[in-house]
Parts: sequence; structure tokens; C-alpha cells
Amino acid sequence: MIAVNQVQPPRRGGGHRIPSSLTERPDSRVYLANLPNHSATAGLVGYTPQLQELITDALPITWHLIDKQRLGSDRVVHLFYANPKESLQLNSERLLELLEGLSMTDHIWVPVSTSHRMILHAFRNILPELKYLHLASVPMLYVGDNANRHSLKTMADMCKMPFYFQALY
Repeated sequence: MIAVNQVQPPRRGGGHRIPSSLTERPDSRVYLANLPNHSATAGLVGYTPQLQELITDALPITWHLIDKQRLGSDRVVHLFYANPKESLQLNSERLLELLEGLSMTDHIWVPVSTSHRMILHAFRNILPELKYLHLASVPMLYVGDNANRHSLKTMADMCKMPFYFQALY
């Protein structure tokens, strides 16, 4: 397990900086929001094998999408871990906190989880609050199941958020 000192997030809800050894791009700024409570004890952030695998699976495709869509390789990326072991309410609150912090930025967010259902429902839960945020320059990059593509795009459109998709097979 990799452990790093907890760093100050760039904005409220921004998460913990992911070590460059996991990002494959040493000059990138990548943060992970919604770490499980037990992994952030004693001032350390622990990347469990499962989280590390989610990160290392998602980032190469994220970089590909960023390059393909010409979104700018220097933009800050925020991975949001939709934790299936936590309640939907808690995941929704933490996602809202992240997106409130990203409002009026040009940062990119990428939901990751072993439960794409949790991603879908957490996003759906906070839609009423998202209409008050300025997310037109905060793209969502979804790497996952094509079955969720339409629903996530519809919700992103409802809050004027750009949406990009890549199937993960």
C-alpha cells in the first residue's frame, strides 16, 4: 500500500494529491476525493490495492480522452471515488462538496468506482443543487459502462456540464 502525507487540497472538497508514481505523468496535478474514512487516519492517506487499481485503470484512459478531446493536458484532474461501502447520502454529499469546489474552474472530474450504480445515483441525488453552480467549464470524463452513458450525459447536460465518455471493457 502506498501512503503519502496529507496535502492541502487546492479548493474545498478537492481531495488528496495522488502520487506521481500512480499518475504516469510526473507534471500532472491529480487529486482523489472521497477517500474512505479509515484510510485517512493519523494524517496519512492510504491507497488500498483496490483504490490503486481503480486509479491506474482510469488514468491512462483519462489522459487519452483529454488528448483526444483537446481539453488541455495541463488541467487539474479530480477523481471522485464513489465508495459502495458508504451510504448513498454520504457519497452524494461528498460529490456535491467536490463540485461546489470546482465551480467556476476549468478542472476536470472523473468518477471512479467498483459500483457504477453508486456514481449514477450520487450524481442524480445532487442534481437540484447543481443547477446553481457554474460547471460549464468543468467537464466530466466518464470511463465505464456504456449502459450508463445516456443517463450520465443527460444529467451533465441538465447542469450545463461538458460530458465525455470512453467505454471500459
